[in-house]
Amino acid sequence: MPRFRLETALHVRERLEMLYQKALAEQVKVEQQYRDKKQLMEETLNHHHKDLDDAKTQGVTINQLLMGDRFQERIERQLELTQDQLNEQLDIVELKRHELTVATQKKRVLEILKEKEIKKFRDETERLERLEVDEIA
Repeated sequence: MPRFRLETALHVRERLEMLYQKALAEQVKVEQQYRDKKQLMEETLNHHHKDLDDAKTQGVTINQLLMGDRFQERIERQLELTQDQLNEQLDIVELKRHELTVATQKKRVLEILKEKEIKKFRDETERLERLEVDEIA
């Protein structure tokens, strides 16, 4: 069977696809880290609200309320920052997915060409074998 003339290009496309898969996996991991950080901050904020409600029933000083308010503001700012970072990361992940899709499509085109070339070779070989058998008969 003759060597596929675009075999090198096919191998390059396969390696590119693997690189894009790896890059996507890394970006998805970063996205998950941002999601975890956001969830932790939301849980902290909820816990703070619960503690504040408990403190109100037991009596609380002005200083405690001021400290609690500053803490809440800081957590909310951090939460907004984390949400912005998460949104940016989602855009990056979408871009990496698109790159991977394009790379996979390009690789698939070469695979289809290879399959067609193999089929063409086999058909030609079978045709020659039939001619030889017909000639012998």
